[in-house]
Amino acid sequence: MDEGIGEDFLVIGRQFSISKDGILYFVDLKDHSVVRKFAPSKDEVGEKFIDLREWLNEDENNDFHIDDLWIDPLGRLILAESTTGKILRISPDARKMENLADSYDGYRFSTIAGLTGSPLGDLFIGSPNSATVYRHDPTLGKLFVLNEDLVRSNDLLIDSTGSRLLVAESGPNRVLVYDLNSSGFLSRSWNLVKFPKGQAKPLSIDFLNNEENLLAVLLDHGKKLQILDLRSGKLLQSIALPFPCQKIRSHGRWIYMQTRKGIRRIKTPTDLLTR
Repeated sequence: MDEGIGEDFLVIGRQFSISKDGILYFVDLKDHSVVRKFAPSKDEVGEKFIDLREWLNEDENNDFHIDDLWIDPLGRLILAESTTGKILRISPDARKMENLADSYDGYRFSTIAGLTGSPLGDLFIGSPNSATVYRHDPTLGKLFVLNEDLVRSNDLLIDSTGSRLLVAESGPNRVLVYDLNSSGFLSRSWNLVKFPKGQAKPLSIDFLNNEENLLAVLLDHGKKLQILDLRSGKLLQSIALPFPCQKIRSHGRWIYMQTRKGIRRIKTPTDLLTR
């Protein structure tokens, strides 16, 4: 890793999301039915936020498995659970749970890879097994298929206006863009960047420091981080990571990373923050 970037270990957890005020919500590394929360600035141990076993009926032959998390603008936790196929919304005080969706056209969701939402309340769900990205309309309470071609997502990212959805996909290795109209439906799709075959599979994506012209892409089995300038289309930096990662999220001056043993973070290179 480049000298001066810095490294910090936070919590022993897996899938995670970060709220606007920097609270880290993450799935317990050993018990995949539990979501914990952690405030890095307060230097406190992650406390239990919710345990799905206290809310859902668990099949005796299966354990709950949370595939992805996202915190909406109102501070509610959205999570995708693959054993039941449910997309759940949980209130900030964890006293209310809503089932937003669990199937489409009679078929239950299985693996979810990519979960995010727009400022307008639309929710986007990546289902690589069905090669589909779904849009959940909060007003109608219905799911719609967003994509016209097959797309097997690894991660989803939406801009601050809610009009552009980015999809990290492998096979082909690319970051795909969906331009959305005012109703949230697809107006056009196009390739933002393509990567070579082989190890260059984009696993996760995020904008850096809320700067939507800077895109971070996790590649090469999670061992490389590339920073792209979306205005010029140029590669600004390529960072070799000291540990393989599965997911990245940026908040403030830090890039948070999901690793096999827990969630770590590295400082965003200073020259990128001052561009």
